[in-house]
Amino acid sequence: MKDSRQQFVFRIPYGSPQHARAFSLHDALVTMAVVSTIATIGVPSFQQLVVSQRMTGAINTFVTALHLARSEAIKRGENAVLCPSTDGRNCINRGDEWETGYLLYIDRDGAREIDADETVVRVFGATNGLRLRTSPGRDDVRYMPNGLALGSTATFRFCDVHGRGTPKAVIISNAGRVRTSTRMPEGDAIVCPAA
Repeated sequence: MKDSRQQFVFRIPYGSPQHARAFSLHDALVTMAVVSTIATIGVPSFQQLVVSQRMTGAINTFVTALHLARSEAIKRGENAVLCPSTDGRNCINRGDEWETGYLLYIDRDGAREIDADETVVRVFGATNGLRLRTSPGRDDVRYMPNGLALGSTATFRFCDVHGRGTPKAVIISNAGRVRTSTRMPEGDAIVCPAA
């Protein structure tokens, strides 16, 4: 007796996409070697880019804060002070902690501290991954109503905590002008503080 069911054989032709799904150990090793070579070359460059972008952003924010302080002093006819702060309400009198954050306030009585009747204009956050240090003896930056900065020239050094990237400086003259540089005002290299 003849079987009435037909048998269908489905064959995948050699060279079709369904046939070429696997790859050999040799293919995997070559691919991994190429990827690791690219990663070895690319990762340090990418890290440099990240550090550079972080530093540029922190410097731009700081320069903006300085311009705002000068502008507020002139506009209000009172001293405007930029100082380091850890809590956004009080200044700390140490020039080695600007990276924890800083604030801008109007110092009406010249007492060099924030009183209850004085206005905090703006609070700036921490500079994550960077150290921000100033010249010795410069615990704050004070702008007078005429736009001049009180005290000697101040230099703020921006350095990566891991020593990557090029350190930069923000220099404030007595006239209140701000400039950025990859050197100290005297032309020396910027020395970053140890961890």
